[in-house]
Amino acid sequence: MNTAHKKPRLALMGEFSAGKSTLTNLLLGAAPLPTRVTATRLPPVWLSYGTGPARRFDLDGTAHDLPGGVLDCVSPDNTRLVHMQVESEMLELCDLIDLPGISDPNMPSDMWQNVMQDVDQVVWCTHATQAWRQSEAAAWESVVDMTNGRNLMLVTQVDKLTSDRDRDRVLSRVKSETADLFAGHYPISLTEALAAGDDAEKWHDSGAADFTGHLVELLIEPADAPVQAEPRPTPRPQRPAAVEPITIPAGADAVLPKRVRNRPGDRLRTRPVIPGSDMPVIRDLNVGGGESA
Repeated sequence: MNTAHKKPRLALMGEFSAGKSTLTNLLLGAAPLPTRVTATRLPPVWLSYGTGPARRFDLDGTAHDLPGGVLDCVSPDNTRLVHMQVESEMLELCDLIDLPGISDPNMPSDMWQNVMQDVDQVVWCTHATQAWRQSEAAAWESVVDMTNGRNLMLVTQVDKLTSDRDRDRVLSRVKSETADLFAGHYPISLTEALAAGDDAEKWHDSGAADFTGHLVELLIEPADAPVQAEPRPTPRPQRPAAVEPITIPAGADAVLPKRVRNRPGDRLRTRPVIPGSDMPVIRDLNVGGGESA
């Protein structure tokens, strides 16, 4: 197996219907994954930068093209994973792996456990109304040592909490119980973030600004750098009379993901351009179309 890879592999994990597929679509600025509850029974979906065809891998590693990238015909009963290529700036920073819900009674646990050995770091999604259940704690304990420690917790659907007091209480409990397990904890309304568009204030208020800012910083840090602690919250942007276009100084070799670009009032974050990625090789699976090692 060829274990060398240039970009981190970021898995989105959590219980069934915690918002993982919605988060994937938010980060990509596109919607390659279905988000309806009735359409989320999928095997792991591995997303890389590119324009190649989507491919389904049988349990024995045999690859099949998926014309048009249609996922409706994919069954987890005979599929180990799906590999899709999308031209998204986020995928220049990392590969994304959307894993099945850990508590889905219709999905065997080895469906996601078999992929964990190829994961570098994780964003764990936990539903605000039932945050950090015992089943989540047990699953995370079984895989956390496989990661590089640059993991974030996302408390999703905070808009479902009816008061600021309830929100503060949930976040306080979650942080207390998982303080040493994640590099940061972020409440977010994914629906509000998706609806924010280019409105900086709505993007900030949804919780997306602080989360995506920290995520990008963790992704671009050198592999041997200490894990960065949770930074201070991003100041709420003031709505300017006229928004000046963001410019990058000449010679500043940088790429900013569309959904993670600086909003008015944020400090400029830049990163070196990462060379074109080699498609991931998953154990004996040649998901990129090149030679397996």
